[in-house]
Amino acid sequence: MNKSCQKAKRQFVEELEQKAGEEFGHHIERLKMIPFEAKATSTAAAYKAENDKRNSWISQKKLPMDESSFLLYLLDRAKQIGSSALAKISAAYQTANELISNIGASFVSDIIKSKRREESLLKKEVVKVTMEDVQKITMLAMKEDSPERDRDALLAILSFNVMLRESEAAKIKWAGVTQKGGMIEIVVLQHEPGSDADTLMCRWRLRTKGKCPYVFSHLDGSKKLSKQAISTLSTKMLAAIGKPGATHHCFRRGGANHMRRIGHSMEEIQCRIRWRSAAGLQRYLTDVPTAQGCLQSQAESDLFIKKRTFKKCNKKNTDTINFNWDK
Repeated sequence: MNKSCQKAKRQFVEELEQKAGEEFGHHIERLKMIPFEAKATSTAAAYKAENDKRNSWISQKKLPMDESSFLLYLLDRAKQIGSSALAKISAAYQTANELISNIGASFVSDIIKSKRREESLLKKEVVKVTMEDVQKITMLAMKEDSPERDRDALLAILSFNVMLRESEAAKIKWAGVTQKGGMIEIVVLQHEPGSDADTLMCRWRLRTKGKCPYVFSHLDGSKKLSKQAISTLSTKMLAAIGKPGATHHCFRRGGANHMRRIGHSMEEIQCRIRWRSAAGLQRYLTDVPTAQGCLQSQAESDLFIKKRTFKKCNKKNTDTINFNWDK
């Protein structure tokens, strides 16, 4: 809605309010709410909440309910929230048919742009997680008799190799973990018997004693870990090996880049990561020699993975990976 239209509507409501008198006060209030009700329910509720917060703040500060107070409120909120939240406050203000002057609109724009620039400067560089990092986490678990280390290392191994999302890791059930032909199979993943992953899987399963149907549970097996808990554990374990700032998503990104580094095709990576768009996958990948068609040495290829094979992907993502973890 442009400013001239906003002004015209506001003047119309004010004039109607004067003409109609108190008898039609309810109708006038209803008319004032129409701009909110014309939007999606969630948006209208969000805008109303923002305007209520603004009005409350202005009242507490004993300021007039005008544009200057709105700008002061926006500056105050900018100390605590991001540019997107500031933009929502501005949109909510305008939806309430409270016209912003040209100079006021200019200040609002400057405040939001300034915050975006600040966010850009503070934005952290993406922390890279490699196979070596996952190996460090695994070694910590293998050296200790700790249920927490076992669970967390198993989470790191699966998240990196299967490129699990947090929500996917939280949903893996023991019913989806089977043992056949001397192999432990976890839906899309197989571990050679005797490997670290095999040992950790067996140890963690024995520790939980089948109390929880989900693989990743609380240490006492009382209930499954939530998506948020998976995120917190991942950040903690990565920080412990010198990767502060890394998140669970870094396992997924790192797994994709590891596959690219050892020579797998984009199609194979896209299949494994379960990413619909090849263009979206490109943002995950860093520039590596193999991406340019250069072959890596055999020694590098064999450093951690001795055997890795793919079957054609289907809709259920049941392709198989076989691999060994060197001790």
